[in-house]
Amino acid sequence: MTLQQIRERLQALAEPRLQAFSASLLPGVSNILGVRLPKLRQLAREIARTDARERIVNSPEPPHSMEEHMLRGMLTGYAPERIGFAMRAEELKRFIPSINNWSVCDSCCATYKFVRAEREKTWELLQEPLHSGKEFEVRFGVVMLLNHFLQTKEWAERVADELSTVKAEGYYAEMAIAWCMCELYLQHPFLSLRAPAPHTRQSPRVQQLTIRKLKESRRKGAVDIIHNLHA
Repeated sequence: MTLQQIRERLQALAEPRLQAFSASLLPGVSNILGVRLPKLRQLAREIARTDARERIVNSPEPPHSMEEHMLRGMLTGYAPERIGFAMRAEELKRFIPSINNWSVCDSCCATYKFVRAEREKTWELLQEPLHSGKEFEVRFGVVMLLNHFLQTKEWAERVADELSTVKAEGYYAEMAIAWCMCELYLQHPFLSLRAPAPHTRQSPRVQQLTIRKLKESRRKGAVDIIHNLHA
Protein backbone atom coordinates (compact mmCIF):
# COMPACT_ATOMS: atom_id res chain seq x y z
CA MET A 1 0.00 0.00 0.00
CA THR A 2 1.40 3.39 -0.98
CA LEU A 3 1.08 6.66 0.90
CA GLN A 4 -1.31 7.92 -1.78
CA GLN A 5 -3.51 4.84 -1.40
CA ILE A 6 -3.61 5.37 2.34
CA ARG A 7 -4.70 8.97 1.81
CA GLU A 8 -7.45 7.79 -0.49
CA ARG A 9 -8.61 5.30 2.15
CA LEU A 10 -8.71 8.05 4.76
CA GLN A 11 -10.71 10.31 2.46
CA ALA A 12 -13.20 7.50 1.86
CA LEU A 13 -13.64 7.05 5.63
CA ALA A 14 -14.14 10.77 6.30
CA GLU A 15 -17.48 12.03 7.65
CA PRO A 16 -18.31 15.75 7.19
CA ARG A 17 -20.37 15.98 10.41
CA LEU A 18 -17.60 14.38 12.43
CA GLN A 19 -15.11 16.72 10.81
CA ALA A 20 -17.05 19.75 12.02
CA PHE A 21 -17.39 18.30 15.53
CA SER A 22 -13.70 17.37 15.74
CA ALA A 23 -12.68 20.82 14.54
CA SER A 24 -14.72 22.37 17.37
CA LEU A 25 -12.71 20.33 19.90
CA LEU A 26 -9.34 21.09 18.32
CA PRO A 27 -9.09 24.85 17.79
CA GLY A 28 -6.18 25.81 15.59
CA VAL A 29 -5.76 22.32 14.14
CA SER A 30 -6.16 22.22 10.37
CA ASN A 31 -6.70 19.45 7.84
CA ILE A 32 -9.10 17.39 9.93
CA LEU A 33 -10.92 14.82 7.81
CA GLY A 34 -13.37 13.47 10.36
CA VAL A 35 -12.47 9.75 10.55
CA ARG A 36 -13.83 7.78 13.49
CA LEU A 37 -11.15 6.50 15.83
CA PRO A 38 -12.15 2.79 15.62
CA LYS A 39 -11.92 2.94 11.82
CA LEU A 40 -8.56 4.66 12.00
CA ARG A 41 -7.28 1.98 14.38
CA GLN A 42 -8.58 -0.74 12.09
CA LEU A 43 -6.70 0.78 9.15
CA ALA A 44 -3.52 1.15 11.26
CA ARG A 45 -3.68 -2.52 12.26
CA GLU A 46 -4.10 -3.51 8.62
CA ILE A 47 -1.11 -1.46 7.49
CA ALA A 48 1.04 -2.62 10.42
CA ARG A 49 0.89 -6.20 9.10
CA THR A 50 2.42 -5.18 5.76
CA ASP A 51 5.77 -3.98 4.44
CA ALA A 52 4.23 -0.53 4.03
CA ARG A 53 4.41 0.14 7.77
CA GLU A 54 8.04 1.22 7.92
CA ARG A 55 7.78 3.23 4.69
CA ILE A 56 4.87 5.22 6.09
CA VAL A 57 6.37 5.74 9.54
CA ASN A 58 9.69 6.86 8.07
CA SER A 59 8.28 8.93 5.21
CA PRO A 60 9.94 12.37 4.99
CA GLU A 61 6.74 13.77 3.48
CA PRO A 62 4.58 15.66 6.01
CA PRO A 63 1.13 14.19 6.73
CA HIS A 64 -1.72 15.68 4.68
CA SER A 65 -4.24 15.43 7.51
CA MET A 66 -4.50 15.07 11.27
CA GLU A 67 -5.74 11.52 10.78
CA GLU A 68 -2.71 10.61 8.67
CA HIS A 69 -0.50 12.08 11.40
CA MET A 70 -2.29 9.99 14.03
CA LEU A 71 -2.13 6.91 11.84
CA ARG A 72 1.64 7.19 11.54
CA GLY A 73 1.95 7.38 15.31
CA MET A 74 -0.32 4.37 15.80
CA LEU A 75 1.76 2.24 13.46
CA THR A 76 4.55 2.15 16.03
CA GLY A 77 2.13 0.69 18.56
CA TYR A 78 0.62 -1.87 16.21
CA ALA A 79 3.93 -3.03 14.74
CA PRO A 80 4.67 -6.77 15.09
CA GLU A 81 6.69 -7.86 18.13
CA ARG A 82 9.67 -8.83 15.98
CA ILE A 83 10.71 -5.22 15.39
CA GLY A 84 11.71 -4.95 19.05
CA PHE A 85 11.72 -2.12 21.56
CA ALA A 86 14.82 -0.35 20.19
CA MET A 87 13.24 0.29 16.79
CA ARG A 88 9.96 1.42 18.35
CA ALA A 89 11.90 3.80 20.59
CA GLU A 90 13.67 5.35 17.60
CA GLU A 91 10.34 5.83 15.85
CA LEU A 92 8.89 7.49 18.93
CA LYS A 93 11.85 9.85 19.24
CA ARG A 94 11.10 11.07 15.73
CA PHE A 95 7.34 11.20 16.24
CA ILE A 96 7.03 12.92 19.62
CA PRO A 97 8.30 16.38 18.48
CA SER A 98 5.70 16.41 15.69
CA ILE A 99 2.70 16.16 18.05
CA ASN A 100 0.70 19.39 17.99
CA ASN A 101 -2.65 18.54 19.58
CA TRP A 102 -4.13 16.51 22.44
CA SER A 103 -6.07 14.15 20.18
CA VAL A 104 -3.01 12.82 18.34
CA CYS A 105 -1.12 12.69 21.63
CA ASP A 106 -3.68 10.81 23.70
CA SER A 107 -4.86 8.40 20.99
CA CYS A 108 -1.33 7.35 20.16
CA CYS A 109 -0.29 7.02 23.82
CA ALA A 110 -3.17 4.60 24.38
CA THR A 111 -1.84 2.47 21.51
CA TYR A 112 1.62 1.91 22.99
CA LYS A 113 0.78 -1.01 25.26
CA PHE A 114 4.08 -2.64 24.29
CA VAL A 115 5.83 -0.37 26.81
CA ARG A 116 4.34 -2.29 29.75
CA ALA A 117 6.83 -5.08 29.09
CA GLU A 118 9.68 -2.54 29.05
CA ARG A 119 8.72 0.01 31.67
CA GLU A 120 12.28 0.76 32.83
CA LYS A 121 13.51 1.43 29.29
CA THR A 122 10.39 3.47 28.56
CA TRP A 123 10.92 5.51 31.74
CA GLU A 124 14.34 6.50 30.43
CA LEU A 125 12.86 7.31 27.01
CA LEU A 126 10.24 9.59 28.57
CA GLN A 127 12.70 11.72 30.52
CA GLU A 128 13.43 13.98 27.56
CA PRO A 129 9.83 14.83 26.63
CA LEU A 130 8.76 15.10 30.28
CA HIS A 131 11.41 17.75 30.95
CA SER A 132 11.52 19.42 27.53
CA GLY A 133 9.34 22.36 28.59
CA LYS A 134 7.34 21.93 25.36
CA GLU A 135 3.59 21.71 25.85
CA PHE A 136 2.73 18.63 23.82
CA GLU A 137 5.98 16.79 24.50
CA VAL A 138 5.31 17.17 28.22
CA ARG A 139 1.72 16.05 27.68
CA PHE A 140 2.94 12.98 25.79
CA GLY A 141 5.25 11.98 28.62
CA VAL A 142 2.59 12.49 31.28
CA VAL A 143 -0.17 10.67 29.38
CA MET A 144 2.22 7.76 28.83
CA LEU A 145 2.77 7.59 32.60
CA LEU A 146 -0.98 7.80 33.14
CA ASN A 147 -1.78 4.99 30.71
CA HIS A 148 1.03 2.57 31.41
CA PHE A 149 2.65 3.16 34.82
CA LEU A 150 -0.12 3.33 37.40
CA GLN A 151 -0.85 -0.39 37.57
CA THR A 152 1.31 -1.08 40.64
CA LYS A 153 1.98 0.73 43.91
CA GLU A 154 5.72 0.86 43.24
CA TRP A 155 5.38 2.50 39.86
CA ALA A 156 2.65 4.84 41.09
CA GLU A 157 5.02 6.14 43.77
CA ARG A 158 7.70 6.76 41.15
CA VAL A 159 5.20 8.58 38.95
CA ALA A 160 4.11 10.79 41.85
CA ASP A 161 7.73 11.74 42.58
CA GLU A 162 8.49 12.33 38.90
CA LEU A 163 5.48 14.57 38.32
CA SER A 164 6.56 16.83 41.14
CA THR A 165 9.64 17.72 39.05
CA VAL A 166 7.85 18.23 35.71
CA LYS A 167 7.32 21.84 34.68
CA ALA A 168 4.00 22.34 32.91
CA GLU A 169 4.19 24.73 29.96
CA GLY A 170 0.76 25.47 28.51
CA TYR A 171 -2.80 24.42 29.23
CA TYR A 172 -2.64 20.95 27.69
CA ALA A 173 0.44 20.02 29.70
CA GLU A 174 -1.15 21.37 32.88
CA MET A 175 -4.34 19.40 32.25
CA ALA A 176 -2.36 16.22 31.63
CA ILE A 177 -0.55 16.54 34.95
CA ALA A 178 -3.81 17.26 36.79
CA TRP A 179 -5.47 14.29 35.09
CA CYS A 180 -2.59 12.01 36.02
CA MET A 181 -2.55 13.27 39.61
CA CYS A 182 -6.29 12.66 39.85
CA GLU A 183 -5.90 9.07 38.66
CA LEU A 184 -2.94 8.53 40.99
CA TYR A 185 -5.07 9.49 43.98
CA LEU A 186 -8.11 7.50 42.84
CA GLN A 187 -6.16 4.34 42.07
CA HIS A 188 -3.73 4.66 45.00
CA PRO A 189 -5.50 6.62 47.77
CA PHE A 190 -2.52 6.30 50.15
CA LEU A 191 -0.76 8.95 48.04
CA SER A 192 -3.36 11.53 49.11
CA LEU A 193 -2.19 11.05 52.74
CA ARG A 194 1.39 12.02 51.98
CA ALA A 195 2.67 15.26 53.45
CA PRO A 196 3.13 17.19 51.32
CA ALA A 197 0.68 15.68 48.83
CA PRO A 198 2.34 15.12 45.42
CA HIS A 199 0.19 17.63 43.53
CA THR A 200 1.12 20.47 45.91
CA ARG A 201 4.62 20.48 44.47
CA GLN A 202 3.09 21.69 41.22
CA SER A 203 1.90 25.21 40.35
CA PRO A 204 -1.28 26.62 41.96
CA ARG A 205 -2.99 26.26 38.58
CA VAL A 206 -2.24 22.53 38.39
CA GLN A 207 -3.28 22.11 42.03
CA GLN A 208 -6.65 23.69 41.26
CA LEU A 209 -7.11 21.56 38.15
CA THR A 210 -6.29 18.39 40.10
CA ILE A 211 -9.01 19.10 42.67
CA ARG A 212 -11.43 19.97 39.88
CA LYS A 213 -10.71 16.69 38.10
CA LEU A 214 -11.33 14.79 41.34
CA LYS A 215 -14.66 16.55 41.84
CA GLU A 216 -15.71 15.94 38.24
CA SER A 217 -14.82 12.25 38.41
CA ARG A 218 -17.63 11.48 40.88
CA ARG A 219 -15.89 8.16 41.49
CA LYS A 220 -15.96 6.17 44.68
CA GLY A 221 -13.60 7.61 47.24
CA ALA A 222 -13.12 10.96 45.49
CA VAL A 223 -14.78 12.93 48.31
CA ASP A 224 -12.56 11.26 50.93
CA ILE A 225 -9.46 11.93 48.85
CA ILE A 226 -10.32 15.62 48.51
CA HIS A 227 -10.84 15.74 52.30
CA ASN A 228 -7.40 14.14 52.80
CA LEU A 229 -5.79 16.70 50.51
CA HIS A 230 -7.35 19.59 52.42
CA ALA A 231 -6.59 18.15 55.85
